[in-house]
Amino acid sequence: MGLSATGTAHAQGGSKVAGAEEEEWLRDLRPERRNGVVLGFSTGIGFAGASGYPNDAKRIDNPAFYSSSPLLLGPSTSIFLMGALSDIVSFGFMVTTASFESSQWRSSALGIGFRVEAFPLYHLVPLLRDTAIYAQLGGGGMSLEAKGGVFPKADTAEAFVGAGVHHELTLWKVLGGRLTAGPMIELDAVAGQSAQAHWLTGGARVVFYTSRGSMK
Repeated sequence: MGLSATGTAHAQGGSKVAGAEEEEWLRDLRPERRNGVVLGFSTGIGFAGASGYPNDAKRIDNPAFYSSSPLLLGPSTSIFLMGALSDIVSFGFMVTTASFESSQWRSSALGIGFRVEAFPLYHLVPLLRDTAIYAQLGGGGMSLEAKGGVFPKADTAEAFVGAGVHHELTLWKVLGGRLTAGPMIELDAVAGQSAQAHWLTGGARVVFYTSRGSMK
């Protein structure tokens, strides 16, 4: 009887320890700051360059139809709808639009595809837990034309890619979620067989998380 009681006590003790460890493990998986649907946008001023040929097989690589811009300036905006998979990863869909010009040139670009954000320092550097790197990938198009029609219009519709860094600050806890904003810097490009455009944007990112996890 004594041995049986001792064995039962040990078993119960081991079960409690295992239960506590499992509870702690599950607690670590619960989101603290990012959870639910992620709805947001980023916008800023970009510096761009574009070049290429008309999207016509007969004109591609023909120097007579080549156009190349100087440095262009204008707004670039991304709108995105994602899901926060954890405190360190969000994934979803995005649309980016941009338009740039100088005194003699104008260019526009569009990108549609996927966006992923990662917060790699969340558990390593508390001060930078809300700093993220992100990437955008999909299809897109661009055009470049001289004001006044001096040069032939260059355009393409093929691939879009972008990458950037942002930091978010909590502005308001509302409706069970969290409104954030902060600075961002982003590099984007649209490239195809006939033409290409690339631009660097600095600005702000605003995001609403529909749930703030265990954050008070």
